[in-house]
Amino acid sequence: MNRVTVVGIPARDEERTVGAVAQAADAGLHLAFPTGTNVVVLAENGSTDDTVRRFAETPLRARKVVAGSPGTGTGKGTNVFAIIDQALDLGADHVLLLDADVRSTEPEWIGRLAQAVEGDEPALAVPSYRRNRFEANTTNHLASPLLAAVFGVHVEQPIGGEFAFNRAFLERTRHWPRPDSAYLYGIDVWLTANALREHMRVVEVPLGRKLHNSPFPKILRLPQQVLDSLFHVLLTTDHLRPPALDVPRARSAVDGTAVPQDPAVIAHVSASVARYLAAHRADVRALFPSAKELAPAPWGLHVTSDDWPHVLADAVAAVAAGRFEAARDHLVALYVNRVMTFWREIDGLTGPDIDRLLDHQATRTVEAVHSRRITLTGATGPSRFDVRHWAGYNDEAPVPA
Repeated sequence: MNRVTVVGIPARDEERTVGAVAQAADAGLHLAFPTGTNVVVLAENGSTDDTVRRFAETPLRARKVVAGSPGTGTGKGTNVFAIIDQALDLGADHVLLLDADVRSTEPEWIGRLAQAVEGDEPALAVPSYRRNRFEANTTNHLASPLLAAVFGVHVEQPIGGEFAFNRAFLERTRHWPRPDSAYLYGIDVWLTANALREHMRVVEVPLGRKLHNSPFPKILRLPQQVLDSLFHVLLTTDHLRPPALDVPRARSAVDGTAVPQDPAVIAHVSASVARYLAAHRADVRALFPSAKELAPAPWGLHVTSDDWPHVLADAVAAVAAGRFEAARDHLVALYVNRVMTFWREIDGLTGPDIDRLLDHQATRTVEAVHSRRITLTGATGPSRFDVRHWAGYNDEAPVPA
């Protein structure tokens, strides 16, 4: 039987790395599926550089496909959905996603990810990486602990980008509601959260070290889109699920490297968040009672690993009560303060120490959310994605030269 495997590369303006990622994908496909039909799909939306040309000029053994869409109103999710559509049209048995900006992509990733989703039942493979201690902030402080609290399953890196799914999973995605944010950076958590909501098999696949362009300059936009998609899936869930009986696997996600973010970018972000909190102070305090007693810090607010689980519980309660956009947007501001505090907390800690701190934070988040006895009453999220409260505060930080 001829098996069809698709590797999709969602991209916008990634001319420097897209060729190397495509070559790694091609080598991995040849190793894992030497006799099958292999396709590498570049899905790009409005690239203004040579991303498409670099991909077209890269020699591959696999068939090459380019799926393009306009840049306005689109994002990473637009590209992922284009890859899914191509895979369905091709009758793919496996689909893998590789981020276009990763500089550490290895051919062996293809076989590992594809093997993890073998079988007839819907399955999703997510990556498990070692990363710079100053990265993976949205993963560590938002996506991973909130998914554990809502669905009772600890997924170390649920928005890592390098995903795989089988044909059965592809077919199920046709029926899931797609909020606007899922067409943006909300796509990864949309895939993982829906898989958990439907009790699918989610497999964590160790992929070693991840090196890519830092998303920190997007910290005022990316988390808002991630939270929007996550909260939409939360509201389609019948109830908050108790933690799984299995003891969560201890994470090993922090790499030995420690490359701080650029001070100019940090200063820009901190100033924007301070202006936001000053403008929305009363509503933040009303919606997040746990934030009322937070101590001041040089960057704004001191939000410790003991404070943060209760802040996240406030957010879940607010979403369940129908304050979707306010909970989402105010949480972003508090999250940035959590990140700044976290960086101070981990000063001098080893990688395993940091992993234990993050595991403790996730466990405490599950406890805090379930102590509230939150009931999902059928509230719905907004039909359109709007930056809402962040309008005028969320200009992207300049990327260091």
